[in-house]
Amino acid sequence: MLEANAVYDQEGAALFAFHDLNYIPFGFSSDEAPYIETPIATMRAAATLMGLDNSSDAMAGEKTVVCDLGCGDGDLLISLLRHINTFKTATPSNAIDSPRPQATGVGIDYSPALIEAAILASEKQAVHVAWRIYDFNADLDDIVNQLLTVQHVTHVFVYLTPKQLALPTVHNILVGLCKGGVMVCCYKYHPLYLKAARSDKLMELVVFDASS
Repeated sequence: MLEANAVYDQEGAALFAFHDLNYIPFGFSSDEAPYIETPIATMRAAATLMGLDNSSDAMAGEKTVVCDLGCGDGDLLISLLRHINTFKTATPSNAIDSPRPQATGVGIDYSPALIEAAILASEKQAVHVAWRIYDFNADLDDIVNQLLTVQHVTHVFVYLTPKQLALPTVHNILVGLCKGGVMVCCYKYHPLYLKAARSDKLMELVVFDASS
């Protein structure tokens, strides 16, 4: 049965992932890749689920590089890095080592206007992020290889529509990241071709890793 507020293709499949809503969310840009703001509570829950907001050995070890695949105006990534770095800066009273290296980020989006806004925001808040305009739905330049070997990404946050998650290119990206040892956290929608490592059902978050 077709819903009154939905957008469908010629075969009757819903194009817009949020077709069950009776309004168009703020920042909507297209039916395949809408720009939807992510709640701050979701950001904090994602940090917890990925183990990025504690003083564990992982936090104290290798440098953390977080990628937001479909970053929009960069607000979530900037907030996430600021959140993570409050924990990295806090040094235990019995610690004799130097402070933990600050987490940095990589933000990727196809919209030049949104990336421009992200650059300005990160500069204003003094958060180190490498921003890139790139259409990963097409993935013409093998983004996985670049994220692994050039950017040395350790964690990826993803808020993509089911239509995007089902694309062969996005399928290969997410599988390739997990195989490369990257932890991938998906919000609201997650790929059915990967096995969840853990999840937060209340916050609609699922984490995938090398075991997935």
